[in-house]
Amino acid sequence: MEQAIRDQARLALLAKVRQARAMTEEERVLAGPRLFAGVCERMKEGLRDEHPDADEAMIHQLLIQRLEKIRRLETKGHSIS
Repeated sequence: MEQAIRDQARLALLAKVRQARAMTEEERVLAGPRLFAGVCERMKEGLRDEHPDADEAMIHQLLIQRLEKIRRLETKGHSIS
């Protein structure tokens, strides 16, 4: 089962690589902000799970705090990915 999951993850990664290679320069430039926005939305979903009573303003503030923490860790040489 674990091997099947690894195989699927590898195929998904290869598909993303092929997709990126097919992009124009302009598409690649635009992809960065889109990817960041998608990651922020997924982080907010996680924060909503962690803080079910928080309103959107609080979720936004928690997201900012989380991003600042990640930036501090990366600045100190820690790898987040």
